[in-house]
Amino acid sequence: MTDTDLPLFAWQPPSTVIAFPLVRRVGKIRHTASKLATKHGEDATLYWKQVVSSQRKHLSRVGLSPEEIDVELRTFFDAVQCQMARMVYERQPGGAA
Repeated sequence: MTDTDLPLFAWQPPSTVIAFPLVRRVGKIRHTASKLATKHGEDATLYWKQVVSSQRKHLSRVGLSPEEIDVELRTFFDAVQCQMARMVYERQPGGAA
């Protein structure tokens, strides 16, 4: 074994491929946003917690680390917020997003 033949130099970090990342699940994003738009206060909070809990369990079952799950849920949250903003804009006169 030579100095440049060490296994440490050949090591590559494990890569994770997410087949269907939450941010690309447009139907789920639209459904969640439309449900949240009809709820207010504690009802909206409770619904959001249910969605996050079920998605967290799903992502954990498919083998994502807690850090990766947090990133996925954050991007999903951002996508739902953007969809809700689009829905409000589309309801305004002259607004066709």
